[in-house]
Amino acid sequence: QLLRGDMGVSIFSNMPVTRLISQRLEPTVALTLSTLFVAVGLAIPIGVVAAWKARKLVDRLVMGFAVLGFAMPGFVLAYILIYFFAVQWQLLPVQGYQPIGQGLWPFAESLILPSVALGITYMALIARITRASMLEVLAQDYITAARCSGLGWGKITFAHILPNIFPTILVALALQFGL
Repeated sequence: QLLRGDMGVSIFSNMPVTRLISQRLEPTVALTLSTLFVAVGLAIPIGVVAAWKARKLVDRLVMGFAVLGFAMPGFVLAYILIYFFAVQWQLLPVQGYQPIGQGLWPFAESLILPSVALGITYMALIARITRASMLEVLAQDYITAARCSGLGWGKITFAHILPNIFPTILVALALQFGL
């Protein structure tokens, strides 16, 4: 029956299992994509800055933040975010999901806190991988040649370094997507 798409009826709610899964599909996909957006949006710039400033105070602070983000359990960070952004400052809702059909802002507002809480953990790993990959590429001869030819740091980063570290970041993202 499973091969035909019939998963039966839930013993708890007495509803078809396929209906229960379809009800939870939109919030799950929305949270997954918004979490990856937060993680990548923070991780790549942080990893790039840490690599450019390797072995300096900025690098140590950024990597310290990344280690803290990876070491702190997600639920602890979630409680901290809820306490400040939802309870104290009343900027975001404490709980609940609003479908995108009810408006873009209510939809985004309901995803901000959980996406940031989950995204910080994933950000830490991706930032560390970005930094390590970038340091490896920075040591290559063609980067030295590009620097000697007078190319600016932005051009070197976007034209030569990021395209070469993208496959490594993509693998990390694929692993994080599964989580």
